[in-house]
Amino acid sequence: MKTRAMAAFAGAVLVAASALAADPSAQARGGATAAETAQKADLLAARQDWTGAIAAYREAIAARPGDASLHNRLGMCYQRKGDDKAARAEYRKAIDLRGDYGEAWNNLGTIDHARGRFKQAISAYSKAIQLKPKDAVFHKNLGAAWLARGDVEKALEAWNEGFRLDPVAFEKETAGVRATGVTLARQYFLYAKVFAARGDKEKALEFLAKAHAEGFNDFAKLERDQDFMGLIADPRYAALK
Repeated sequence: MKTRAMAAFAGAVLVAASALAADPSAQARGGATAAETAQKADLLAARQDWTGAIAAYREAIAARPGDASLHNRLGMCYQRKGDDKAARAEYRKAIDLRGDYGEAWNNLGTIDHARGRFKQAISAYSKAIQLKPKDAVFHKNLGAAWLARGDVEKALEAWNEGFRLDPVAFEKETAGVRATGVTLARQYFLYAKVFAARGDKEKALEFLAKAHAEGFNDFAKLERDQDFMGLIADPRYAALK
């Protein structure tokens, strides 16, 4: 199960480590050693050495037990290693330390999402959005969870908001989670519907082509959908049929 943070581990966590190392107050409190250890952990995580990264993060946490970011990053490593119980405990610890930690709530949601507990995932994603409403990936994850539960309207509502906030993040394959139990053809078709409804013909056709490549062929249904009316006369649409 991918989160935006997991997919960008090599970049995101290194930025976090640099910020910690540059914090004068942390160094004044004797936090420089913890910062160096955290940076080592970040490098190990970027290399997907989850066992080594876990050991290093735990060492950093021993020196700075109140650092919510370290607990969140440790949780990500446990999750990538397949230990969801330990990952959940670390995300919860991060939230206990920093109640407004939207990323940790989102990561909790991905654990439930992967296990098919979509109601719980929706609750966690919604909390993440409440705390950080402008994060497009949180909205994308929420939409995937609603789609997995069979609620297309709520999925489209969440995805529309994600697209409005950050079209690039919305489109990236590595950003967010997939709609578990839903074919890629259906997911791409619904992405095409999001872009078509917003008047972005280019992106709508791009995702419609992806849907077609994955097996979508219900063009009769598409041509009854008002959102796609602007595409039907386009020769690129005709080429897909």
